[in-house]
Parts: sequence; structure tokens; C-alpha cells
Amino acid sequence: MTEDKSADFNNFLEQLINATARIEKHYFQQPVTGSKNLIIRERVYCYELYHQLRYSQENQKYYTDGELDKRGHPFIKGNRKPDFVVHVPGNMKNNLAVIEVKPINAQFNRIEDDLKKLKGFLEKEYYGAIMLVYGNSPKGEDKIRRIRSKIDSLSKHSECILLLWHKEPGKPAEVIKNARTA
Repeated sequence: MTEDKSADFNNFLEQLINATARIEKHYFQQPVTGSKNLIIRERVYCYELYHQLRYSQENQKYYTDGELDKRGHPFIKGNRKPDFVVHVPGNMKNNLAVIEVKPINAQFNRIEDDLKKLKGFLEKEYYGAIMLVYGNSPKGEDKIRRIRSKIDSLSKHSECILLLWHKEPGKPAEVIKNARTA
């Protein structure tokens, strides 16, 4: 990670963590009509996170785009669509961050796929990557340890991928793995 973007990335990370603290219970788990069960919908969580991020990002030099489809991109091959990209459109040198979001109950292979996607974006001029896991479960700590271990196995890219865990609504996400503090 280069020094000139370090302050920008840390500023964005602070805004992201503050945005997570403003996400209400309704966006974590959706009530189902006629049932006492709640369901987790990643897209609902992401839309609210995007709203909270945009709300706090006035006068920024980077744009936050959600689910930006990279098909047909001259430098990024394949059908990649990250949950969020923080960048200045049209210039590969101004890519600040790429973010993937998964609920704690997601199958581990889907999380691994997202980590591979983050690694691929880091290889294409992105300064940093964030894996944001939200929700909690009885085996949440074990799942987070497995994710951290997988990130650590990504060799040279592991220092550029942060792991955040947003356990509950109304509270900020916690930094679980950060190269600058790990």
C-alpha cells in the first residue's frame, strides 16, 4: 500500500465503520409475513450500507459505486461485480478500495470466492480491499477465524485485505484483521 493513499483509505475506513453503526435491525434481518422467522438478505443490507456511506461522503474525491459490473472492462477480465468500489471512474490509478459483503451464515465457499475476487482487484491497481461480514451466530467466532486464516493464506495480498465484522445493528463493525494493527 502506498503512503499517498493511506490517509484516504483510513478516512474511508472510518466512514465505513461509522456507516455500519447507523444500520438498523430491519436491514440486518427481514421479518417474514405470517412467520416468526427472520431472514437475512445481503442485498438489503448492502443497499442500506450504500445509503449510509453516501450520506456521510459529501465533498469526497472518491466515488462509491455499488455492484459495478466490470464486464467489458479493458483491464479487468471476466464477469466481476464487487459489492462496492471506491474510486475515481476512468482512471485505474485512483482505485481506493473494493468491498465484498457477506452475512455470517453464508456458505464458506461463497466467502472464499469473494476473497479471490478481492485478490483479483488488488492485482489490478486497487489500493485496499475489505471483507465485511455482518450478523452473528453461535459459531460466528469460528467462522471469523476461518475467514482470517484464509485471508492470511493469500500471501502478498493478505496485508491489503481488511476483515470487518458487523455483529449487531446500531453498533459499529469491528476491525478483526488490519495489516497496520495485526
